[in-house]
Amino acid sequence: MRFSFAFGFVLLILLIIGILIGLPYAIGELKSGSFPFPSSFQKILTKPSSNYFYNQPPSATTTPTPPQTVRKVGISSVSRYGQGEISLRASYFSNQNEKVNLIGWRIKSIQRGETIIGKGINLPQFDAAPSDIWLSSGERADIILGLSPLAVNFRVNNCFGWLNNLYNLGYSFNYCPGGFRLADLTGLDSACQDLILRAGSCRTPSENDLNKSSYKCREWAEKNMTYSACVAGHKNDSDFYKGWKIYTGNNNKIFDPLHDVIELRDQNGILIDSYEY
Repeated sequence: MRFSFAFGFVLLILLIIGILIGLPYAIGELKSGSFPFPSSFQKILTKPSSNYFYNQPPSATTTPTPPQTVRKVGISSVSRYGQGEISLRASYFSNQNEKVNLIGWRIKSIQRGETIIGKGINLPQFDAAPSDIWLSSGERADIILGLSPLAVNFRVNNCFGWLNNLYNLGYSFNYCPGGFRLADLTGLDSACQDLILRAGSCRTPSENDLNKSSYKCREWAEKNMTYSACVAGHKNDSDFYKGWKIYTGNNNKIFDPLHDVIELRDQNGILIDSYEY
């Protein structure tokens, strides 16, 4: 009886020693991952590192790049002397029917503020009211300091030589599709034909010369030697239009004549082009 008690007491002591020695070892093995427990169980016992939630690469999200604004109109030149003028020009579009509307676009001077482009007459003497200013492929628009000779912005055409006789617009508006040919004067007497051919491009014979001519000659001249007749005969020509003239309406300087930065911005305020001098 005494032997059995002593044996049991020894076993208990050995068990306690085994627990005290083996438990730290088992925990160390679990932490090292070498103990054959399921990995999910090992993760429970393993303390996560301090960057646990941040060590994964960020998800692949790409911020879309906004499309670049295609520069369809640019500042081609700036005339700083005399009247003062800023010239814009449209690109040569692959689609010849494409146009750019300049209404609401702004010419902004770093030194002098900004000027907003308004409406204009597309075909003077024919259009009753101003309309939007559209630039076709390769077309030019000149923004000019001062008052318009026609009291409105306008689009120049190849018959302006006839209008020049009425409004004295100046040499720069002296466009003309060419003089008459002898084939155009069929039915007129030779003296009348010679009178018209000598008159020159977009010019009518003098009243004195017409008074010496036949009634038929005068009638023909009054009907065919006019701006209206020229437009009717040439408005479908590919080179009929010659660009826009846009006026500020006063003599206030819209840019500094010495040094400035001129910006062209569209109706949304987006910078289209700039010119520095």
